Amino acid sequence: MKNFAKLDANNVVINISLADDDWECEGWIEYTNANPAYVGGDFVDGYFYPPQPYTSWTRDKGNWLAPTPAPNNSPFTYWDEATSNWIEIEA
Repeated sequence: MKNFAKLDANNVVINISLADDDWECEGWIEYTNANPAYVGGDFVDGYFYPPQPYTSWTRDKGNWLAPTPAPNNSPFTYWDEATSNWIEIEA
């Protein structure tokens, strides 16, 4: 079985489907678990992207990157778009 994504005219994913290996349909693009397609996401420069999480984040080979890397010393953080910073949550 293979995974396929259907795109609209703006390369936004509008449908995904699982099909037999020999299935071929015009307008559908095969995707893999290494770079999955997401309904509402898009397909840019050969990569599928989930919907953009924050307006300040940028694309990088199928992933969205924050303007600054998340801190490595705390697993309990979230991105605050208003301040453009990672916020630590007290555990």
